[in-house]
Amino acid sequence: AIPGIGEAIVEWVRGDYLISGITLNRFFALHVVAVPIVLLGLVVLHLLALHEVGSNNPDGVEIKKHKDANGVPLDGIPFHPYYTVHDLVPITVFLFVFCFIIFFMPEMGGYFIEFANFEEANPLKTPEHIAPVWYFTPFYSMLRAVTIEIGPLNAKFLGFLVMAAAVAILFVLPWLDRSPEKSIRYKGKISRVAIIVFAAAFIILGVLGVKAPTPARTALAQICTVLYFLYFFAMPFWTKMEKTLPEPERVTMDGGMGFWRAIGVLAILIVLVAAPLKAVGAESAYDCGTIPCDEFKADPSDKASLQHGAKLFVNYCMGCHSAQYSRWERVADDLGIPHEMALENLVFTDQKIGELMEISMPEKSAKEWFGAPPPDLTLATRARQPEWIYTYLRHFYADESRPIGVNNKVFKDVGMPHVLLDLQGLPECAPGPVLASNGGIRVDPLTSEPILADPCGSYALATPGKLSPEEYDEAVYDLVNFMAYLANPVVEESRRTGVYVLLFILFLLVWVVLLNREYWKDVH
Repeated sequence: AIPGIGEAIVEWVRGDYLISGITLNRFFALHVVAVPIVLLGLVVLHLLALHEVGSNNPDGVEIKKHKDANGVPLDGIPFHPYYTVHDLVPITVFLFVFCFIIFFMPEMGGYFIEFANFEEANPLKTPEHIAPVWYFTPFYSMLRAVTIEIGPLNAKFLGFLVMAAAVAILFVLPWLDRSPEKSIRYKGKISRVAIIVFAAAFIILGVLGVKAPTPARTALAQICTVLYFLYFFAMPFWTKMEKTLPEPERVTMDGGMGFWRAIGVLAILIVLVAAPLKAVGAESAYDCGTIPCDEFKADPSDKASLQHGAKLFVNYCMGCHSAQYSRWERVADDLGIPHEMALENLVFTDQKIGELMEISMPEKSAKEWFGAPPPDLTLATRARQPEWIYTYLRHFYADESRPIGVNNKVFKDVGMPHVLLDLQGLPECAPGPVLASNGGIRVDPLTSEPILADPCGSYALATPGKLSPEEYDEAVYDLVNFMAYLANPVVEESRRTGVYVLLFILFLLVWVVLLNREYWKDVH
């Protein structure tokens, strides 16, 4: 993006003409050696500054302003045991949240463990949507929000400048704030409103950063980018003009805004974030291709569903796809199937019960026949999510323009045949409602009736299958439920363990809070 030297810098950073092992080694060294050294240096600087100017406080009072005869600050208290015990409270709360995520939702919707981590690495395949990790997405959204060009400077370079400026401007914040008061408690109303709007804009940018760009989302990102920089550029003016409350002479212990006011501010922030995102359709975003995903909730405790799903998986999926990261024995034991019965009804080759769930099709032959070997399905529901696969299997339809005679609404122009055709039958497109960009249905503004202008908005069953529509949906549910189990066979055990861990942390939190209260009761 940088004119003239951009390509040379990229090549220097990569260490090669393309991303290679050299690039990985460099970035690995950067993360495990260079970054920790920098962080250690920042910790040392922080401690030096702490001893030089003293610690901060919610009132913004200079801690060394009032001293006793021995030169000890009157408002200062020893770090230990007061703050040692005090910090145990947020640490315990953090542990509760951390363990909840670990045991109950480790992927966190793809924000913490990205779905791409469950796909086999393929340097020749570009992901559908490239996005950085969640804590970089606000700045990535700013980069994409720049769509103009100024002379020889293209949009990519200008976007890079905006993204870099968004980080750099934080370092000059102390000189931008002209308010005589340091604490937000005593600043004026403009500062309080501005910080809420700033927070809302930053969160919106973070959400948009993980979504595929659309004209509406890009426009919203541009507005939020302007609000982000406006907060800093306008700060010298409003902080100098607004009326402030007098700062107390000594540190107070009033506890800030209070619980209910904090809840009110949080509610306002949620509205400011949710309303614009809903307006641009960022909350639905057609996560299943051209349609919203169908509702699906896996139930790993339903053994009957898992057993039926295993039967369907072996009969309809394992002709081409393997599940080579799972073992027959583990599946049989978890699903309550005797080994002899599993070998007789699930394993159709000469494999032993303790072997991996592989198929007999050689990878080389599969590549010759299909152009590419069919992917392994062990982790499919973690790479694509169960809702996606469930919706995908329910939305095949007849399409004579395709080589195999079928198409799919979730995965347009898919090369895979409708393997469950004999169960569902062959649906054909029929006129149906037009979907809006936010996931709803478009209606006539005069009659409020749905607009049935989508030639494939619904289906008509041209050729019936062995199952009724209700039975087919149940069969697909069982199949996807089993695939969800394959992707994470310990999910039920993990949740059971998580309950005990969280109960222990809650018990610990009670004692930590009581201990903290006991130490701080005499501090005024």
